[in-house]
Amino acid sequence: MVTKKAAYDKKVLSEISDLLLERKNSLLEKYAKWEDNSKPSGLKEMGDIADIASEINEEMLSSVLTESEIETIREIDVALEKIEDGSYGICEGTGKKIPLARLKAIPWTRYTVEYAEAVSKHRASGKKGPLSATLTGTYKIPSDPDSDD
Repeated sequence: MVTKKAAYDKKVLSEISDLLLERKNSLLEKYAKWEDNSKPSGLKEMGDIADIASEINEEMLSSVLTESEIETIREIDVALEKIEDGSYGICEGTGKKIPLARLKAIPWTRYTVEYAEAVSKHRASGKKGPLSATLTGTYKIPSDPDSDD
């Protein structure tokens, strides 16, 4: 059996997990405040953030949060799953370790700066199909989570 070596040690992953949960909670608190203020005064019992997160649906979120904020919540959930399965901190495009400074700045990122920039340029050029290997490694366009591919 081959075991996967995590890109970062448990202490770093714990710190990153805390950053991710803090950001997710701040976004969910924004929704919770809106929900609390929209209820009649007799119904303003508010549960904890986890209860709110389990009860809300995307349509309800979109009435309060921007599409970018909703996407951030999705990406945070993916990052938390990756921490659990040991794949966090590895670029999905290149397989290379994502620098810790980038992860601390954007803890839900899936890509190295170089790969993200290459994908952005490729998409901006209007080209379809795979991204050529312009940097070290073989690249492909990551699936768009909103497409039906």
